[in-house]
Amino acid sequence: MNGAETRARQQTAEKHFFDQAPPFFPLGFSIGYRNPGHWDIDAKQCPGYASAWQAAHPEGSTSANDGDRERAFSIRGAPGNVVVCDERWNPNRPQPCEMNFRSVIAAMAWICEELMQEPGT
Repeated sequence: MNGAETRARQQTAEKHFFDQAPPFFPLGFSIGYRNPGHWDIDAKQCPGYASAWQAAHPEGSTSANDGDRERAFSIRGAPGNVVVCDERWNPNRPQPCEMNFRSVIAAMAWICEELMQEPGT
């Protein structure tokens, strides 16, 4: 099987498993500071990524597990020009999404609102 067929099969499986997962609510996140203007936010990945890979590659093996931690957001920039990149796995939105904020505090407030949802709210 060629690479294009395998990738198409994996994309179909990713959308299937992702769409079966909702509602998905993160069970916590952590914040890592690397240097000025460089922050990473890790959270549990929406279940389905590893299952999709295994469905698309039945002859293969992977060490990945559904619900592993991933870098969900990265914050880069300086005061007045802070960029947040939403890197959460979502096959329905394959490219990371970037948003601009005036400060790291404003960016973190938005990220916390995204990640601190609770069932029924």
